[in-house]
Amino acid sequence: MKINLKEYLKLSVIYTLLAAFPPILQIIIRPIIEGNDRLTVDEFSRLSITELIITLVFTLVMFGMNNAIARFHYDYSDDKSKHRRMVSSVFTSMLFRGVIIFGITLIIGPFIGKLFPQPELHDFSTYGYAAVLTGINRGIVLTAASLYRNEKKVWLFVIAMMSWGLIRTLFQLFSLFYFDMSFVGYVNGNCFGSIIVSVAILIYIYRTSGFAFDREILKPIREFARPLFQYSVIYWAITFIDRLFLVNSPIELGIYDTAVTFAFGVQMILQGIQGASQPEIYRLMSDGIQKNIEGIKQFSNVLMAQTELLIAALIIPAMLYLSLFFETELMFASQLIGIIFIKFIMRTQFIIFSYPIYFLKKTQAFLYINLFVLVITLISNYFLVPIFGAYGAIMAGLIAFFLQAIITYQYQQRLIQIKWNLNKILYFPFSIVCIAIILEIAKYWFMLNQYLVAGILVAAIFIAILLLYKQEVKKYLAVKF
Repeated sequence: MKINLKEYLKLSVIYTLLAAFPPILQIIIRPIIEGNDRLTVDEFSRLSITELIITLVFTLVMFGMNNAIARFHYDYSDDKSKHRRMVSSVFTSMLFRGVIIFGITLIIGPFIGKLFPQPELHDFSTYGYAAVLTGINRGIVLTAASLYRNEKKVWLFVIAMMSWGLIRTLFQLFSLFYFDMSFVGYVNGNCFGSIIVSVAILIYIYRTSGFAFDREILKPIREFARPLFQYSVIYWAITFIDRLFLVNSPIELGIYDTAVTFAFGVQMILQGIQGASQPEIYRLMSDGIQKNIEGIKQFSNVLMAQTELLIAALIIPAMLYLSLFFETELMFASQLIGIIFIKFIMRTQFIIFSYPIYFLKKTQAFLYINLFVLVITLISNYFLVPIFGAYGAIMAGLIAFFLQAIITYQYQQRLIQIKWNLNKILYFPFSIVCIAIILEIAKYWFMLNQYLVAGILVAAIFIAILLLYKQEVKKYLAVKF
């Protein structure tokens, strides 16, 4: 199968920009809504708890359908009738789950708020139901985006992501400045904006695909998605459990969550890049993994290089943005940016090693891998956060991502032997993480300037990439858009 690097790079740029658009808007409006007479660091700590709820509901509603619809698109792409029934059935099943989850929340809602120590979070009805609805809507929007990306319906992907970013942000601002300048106003505005986008998507889905709930079609999809769902719940716990360990320290939680919010923007950009590589790698695998091994390795090398370049390019701008435009203690989040951003290198390693596992539908392995990682994460947070605070949470996250990447690699190699270029995919990325950790320790012990430390890290990444990825860089620069 011919490797169309030019098309891949074009789609990579499009998907990256569009996937990054909603979270970047959220970052842009933060200085507008943050301040001593607006949302304070305490309010942002409460927003981190509502995001925990939104993401959990999003995970439960989606049930791994974003990955499932991407994979099963190729099984039904030659039969338009079955493809339409598959698409409609997936979204109908998500709606059913959303109704069930919202119903359960109405029953147990009065008890949920009491789980959080902050008094402002005790009345779950003021923010919780809006957070649940937002999570349901997010699942619908991002599953549709995954479908459009694999169908190569670029304009639909553009419309979905632009609408998701703009409408949601406008309602957040409107609700804050005209109704309630608090985390409650933000959450309610977020909810109303997300409802508009998800309803529009559902109308389009059912108009083009009809309304269906085909149990026969859904059966293999659910079998495929069930381990992914279990993995997603565990990944949610791995990602958000640190907030619960920091919830008793609102200022530290607000600072840490702000840095993580910027990291989430990086993650969404990376998902855009990964969204461009995944269909191309799946197409190669569908024509024979061993036959197209060089193409698979080429896309994987480029994906890793893009990840490292992106992280290196964004560290200092993100630090400057926080230092220059924030008024409250949130500006101190700039000190955490480098070490938090760098963990996404290991996340990309995990994604690359996961592609063959996804394609071969051996997704049950993710349950066992991530259960082990979750246990380690809980233990790490339990012992490290009380001693090191936000840095303890960061250390726990680095341990989790490292274990996730290395164990997934080992399983993938047992499943199917692929002779990766380990210098590019495994050893060099780990060395970057180690350099970042050493620099962070040196910054703390010797009170070094944070921009000096960040500059050394960025320079090391760029120099190493130029030396290690000379061939890929030449091909990248040679592509004429």
